[in-house]
Amino acid sequence: MRILHVIAQKPGQTGSGIFLLNLIRVAAQRGHAQCLVAGIAGGDRDYSQYLPESLLFIPVLFETGELPFPVPGMSDEMPYPSTRYRQMTDEMLNLWKKAFTRALKKAAAFYPDVIIVHHLWILAALVRELFPLCPVIAICHGTEFRQLVGADQFSTEVIAGCRQINRILALTTLQKKDIETLYGIDREKIIVTGSGFNRDIFYPPENRTLDGKIKALYAGKLCAAKGVPSLIRAVSQLPLAKSEFQLILAGSGSGYEYDEIRSLAGACRFETLFTGQLTQARLGQLMRECQLFIIPSFYEGLSLVTLEALASGLWVVSNELPGMHEWVGSRLAERGIVEYVPLPRLRSTDIPLMEDLPSYEENLTNGIVKQLERVKLHTGEPADGWGEMVRKYSWEAVFRKIENIYHELRSDKIF
Repeated sequence: MRILHVIAQKPGQTGSGIFLLNLIRVAAQRGHAQCLVAGIAGGDRDYSQYLPESLLFIPVLFETGELPFPVPGMSDEMPYPSTRYRQMTDEMLNLWKKAFTRALKKAAAFYPDVIIVHHLWILAALVRELFPLCPVIAICHGTEFRQLVGADQFSTEVIAGCRQINRILALTTLQKKDIETLYGIDREKIIVTGSGFNRDIFYPPENRTLDGKIKALYAGKLCAAKGVPSLIRAVSQLPLAKSEFQLILAGSGSGYEYDEIRSLAGACRFETLFTGQLTQARLGQLMRECQLFIIPSFYEGLSLVTLEALASGLWVVSNELPGMHEWVGSRLAERGIVEYVPLPRLRSTDIPLMEDLPSYEENLTNGIVKQLERVKLHTGEPADGWGEMVRKYSWEAVFRKIENIYHELRSDKIF
């Protein structure tokens, strides 16, 4: 099978980018020929370190004379300088479409058997238009729903194009219902795949020790929608001595929200470390050095990094996100491996009501305290969490579903 992967933003630096790289990795292991079209900055470091040698990479270069603005991102706050879709002018959009059209026409010479495009957004509609005779599978990551509202000037074009896509992959059953409702796509075309983790990278240590200090980890974008400011304020209220606790923030951010996070961290009475953007291998190693993982995000389609944390044997504090309940299940919560915190009321998809934040942050503090007590009580890691993750999730299983969809489309003689 010859696979063309398409994503509008940088590979490997967001949840969708990690999803992409793992699909590429598994497809390479299974012997499929592959090509990738992706948006990156002209001055970015060499992306070959993330990609198999056999993969043909066709980048669309931003921050250049041809595209003199940063890569547009599916979230308003990205872990790198980015352009917001809702702020794109007609001229910017035309330049963007011309650049991706050139790259996709170049990729046509690869003669793909199937195209996998990430996000139900403008690029998915463009791919469907440019490749009318090739099966197209689009993966929804959830951020599209916010863009349909925040950048609604594109919604008519996006919805019309995405309705023509052959199959849509959803991360959860709730997301499947949202796709059906918001896009008007036949539910029979929407397949729930879930997510996976790389068990060669994310696994518990042979022996996890405290060494007198509990290390709590957050990994993801450093922005308000991910709840990072609330996390720092909640941590500041922990009833512990300064020497007993350390907060580690893995990831990157930009703009005024990132500046606010740095300021809050500087005022926090506990040591707060910023690691910057990490490779998957380094993140896996860091997870084996920590005891607790905290995910205070106000919205997630399905939190890939939380699955990775559970696979690494970490105790988890998580907001009550619908995708978490569906894929993590009740057993881990019943055993105390996952401690859920009620969400504040939201005035939009991922923006909480300001008046609810004090009570939410108090609940988050209490949730962290409960998990700290379990960490102290139980030496080592919660092995049941690791075992359940290994049994239920893998990128290999996700990719097998994609292979099955492709063969189904071929057998139905649609193409």
